[in-house]
Amino acid sequence: MKEIRKIKCVNDYTQYYGVKSQHPLIGVICFDELGEVRHSLNDYGVYGFFLHRDSQVSLRHGMSNYQYDENSLICVSPEQIGGHPDDGTTIQLTGWALLFHPTFLTGTVLENQIETFGFFSYMLNEALKLDAYECNIITSILRSIRFELEHHDSNGLKGIVASYIGLLLNYAQRAFLRQYPSATNLKSNDLLAQFHTLLYNYYKKGLHEKYGLPTVSYCAGELCLSANYFGDVVKRATGSTAQSYIQRFIIQRARRLLLNGATTAEAAYQLGFDYPQHLNRMFKKLIGVSPTEYVRRLIAD
Repeated sequence: MKEIRKIKCVNDYTQYYGVKSQHPLIGVICFDELGEVRHSLNDYGVYGFFLHRDSQVSLRHGMSNYQYDENSLICVSPEQIGGHPDDGTTIQLTGWALLFHPTFLTGTVLENQIETFGFFSYMLNEALKLDAYECNIITSILRSIRFELEHHDSNGLKGIVASYIGLLLNYAQRAFLRQYPSATNLKSNDLLAQFHTLLYNYYKKGLHEKYGLPTVSYCAGELCLSANYFGDVVKRATGSTAQSYIQRFIIQRARRLLLNGATTAEAAYQLGFDYPQHLNRMFKKLIGVSPTEYVRRLIAD
């Protein structure tokens, strides 16, 4: 299968395009200022907004083809896969990209709100269509964020940039509701979309309190598939096992709990682990450090 590029942090993306790092947790790229670039199919660990001025490239979102037109906004969230497989060819992209790690929003009003925006859903198979005014406003927002990142120190930076992100989210939400007036009825045949929704609802319904961590066999059963077939499909689509996908989903939730003041033990029990050391082991495997060290480093920064 084609290589899937892991975008665990913002710099994984900016470095691929040869763009200087502006901040460890957030970055803005103007594609018009770059030369031709290679295609990339990405496994995102960050939020991303892509404002495209043309539609020359066929894109994938999850396991489905993704439709977009000129002057449209593509939105991705952590644990999603999107882009165009690297087939060795290059292209001159136009427009802008904003990427930020979920931890950038820690302590802001957007921290818990951002998951409620429906335009990040795998259920969508087309980008948000913008009118000329919206396109110009969003371009201005992205220019302003880049200016703040390049010309101002950390004093007050987070609050200002978070305000710009909040404005961008609201413009995207308006375009989303205009395009999908019956958004609550959205459904998808994309297995990754169903898998992600299943995991989200598992915790929303409190099933972890009764059954513990979600398992591959549980997810396969809920989707009326054999565990082996389900695992094979997820592996082909993401390059990783279904179990790895579940673990990454869990650790994403663990990070949010930890950054909101939960201890490792509290986070473990809120996620369905039997013992705190099991969360500690999974966290170190995927993040590279213990939960305690992870929080300490972020506070130090």
